[in-house]
Amino acid sequence: MSKPVNINDAHRVAFIFLYFATETDNKLATEELMVISDKIEDYITEEYKIKTQLNSWQVVTETLNWYTGLSSENKKNTFSKLILSLKRNFTESQKEYLIKDLNILADSDGEFLDTEKKLIQKSLELLS
Repeated sequence: MSKPVNINDAHRVAFIFLYFATETDNKLATEELMVISDKIEDYITEEYKIKTQLNSWQVVTETLNWYTGLSSENKKNTFSKLILSLKRNFTESQKEYLIKDLNILADSDGEFLDTEKKLIQKSLELLS
């Protein structure tokens, strides 16, 4: 599948969340997908909602199609590039919120794995 046409920060964060949810335990739990959809709502600006008529579930679906179409190496590279993009575009409080959301996502399936903790730490380092 292809990258969304009008990619924005909500798509970038959705990709990061999807990468985080799947790469840490090689599965995407239903609970994780629901948390991702709920959290993405916070990253969609009102202006974007009006302009595109997209909601959080549509952003997640577009991003999931993009994500699943990439090789493992491309997913990893894209994850790093998107984190670095958010480093430039996000305020310090937005960065903190993103890390908080990763912690919530990590705990959403009832297991907080060491791989999740390591990826949160890597994300924090990339954002700093």
